[in-house]
Amino acid sequence: MEKKIKLLLIAVAILVVALLVRPVFYATESNENYTLKASVNKDCSGTPWFVGVEKGFFKDEGVNFVDVGQIAAPQRNLALTSGQIDVEDVDPQQLVNLLKAGVKVKGVAQSGDEPTDGDINKEHMHWVVLENSSLKTPGDIARQDKIVKIGVISEGICADTQNNALLRKYNVSKSKIEYVVIPDPQQEQALRQGLIDIAILHPPFYFAAEKHGGVRVLASSKDAFKGAGGTTLLVFREDFIKENPETVRKFTKAYKDTEKWVNRNRVEAGILTAKDIGLTEAAVHYYSNTGKINTSQLQYWIDSLVTDGQLKKGEFKPEDLYTDEFKDTW
Repeated sequence: MEKKIKLLLIAVAILVVALLVRPVFYATESNENYTLKASVNKDCSGTPWFVGVEKGFFKDEGVNFVDVGQIAAPQRNLALTSGQIDVEDVDPQQLVNLLKAGVKVKGVAQSGDEPTDGDINKEHMHWVVLENSSLKTPGDIARQDKIVKIGVISEGICADTQNNALLRKYNVSKSKIEYVVIPDPQQEQALRQGLIDIAILHPPFYFAAEKHGGVRVLASSKDAFKGAGGTTLLVFREDFIKENPETVRKFTKAYKDTEKWVNRNRVEAGILTAKDIGLTEAAVHYYSNTGKINTSQLQYWIDSLVTDGQLKKGEFKPEDLYTDEFKDTW
């Protein structure tokens, strides 16, 4: 009898642990769809997920997904490759890096974009410095008597690639700077503590830093990368697309409907984002209003990667990065 009780207690303990560590499921009433695996980070990338759940866009399309938890930016491509997650919203460089590594992936819709109305507060990134910084323009980096430390969320993505372009624009040698990898949520503090000289921040965090005061904008993504600065694509593995085309179609429709709603309701979307990422206020990214993939923007990224020495000329063309199989969702 005592042995049976012990076995029962062990079984209960295992069940309790399983319940505590289980991932978060977002299910609709339909049980027929594949349940997507996603990593919904508490940063700027989470907005379409937060809003899509809150406003019912995923439910409307019958999309189920499970949030596997936070995955840091440098590890997200590996998570997609291994199948830990099924979908990722990436910039063209991240997509190219996957393809170069032999991972068969395709963009299915354009997600991020730069605004066309000239509003700097909708741009993809701000280069933020302290108000009393001696850096008045990016060109001043060349005149510093020290190595300028620049905070980036990761290397090999939008932040360092666009900063490299900004340095070229102002004729500044890369030998004058050092990249310091710091997650966006910690960069403002690092800047104020003097650990970095420039923070390259995305909307929720540049909005927060600028609201707190004592900082100013040195440059923006349009300064660095023209209209291609905000370009990101919604990406799946090719095998997943082949096996689950209707899931991809429904998810892409829900995701893009969410992003279009965000563009029309930026204040409310900022409130929802702030709530989920632990800020009192937040701004959000600007998204493509159609989802149609802008090949000229992809070419701009490819050309920049060639200039940076990351690609050989002709190694990739825009058409290698995406499929228009799901253009009916755009």
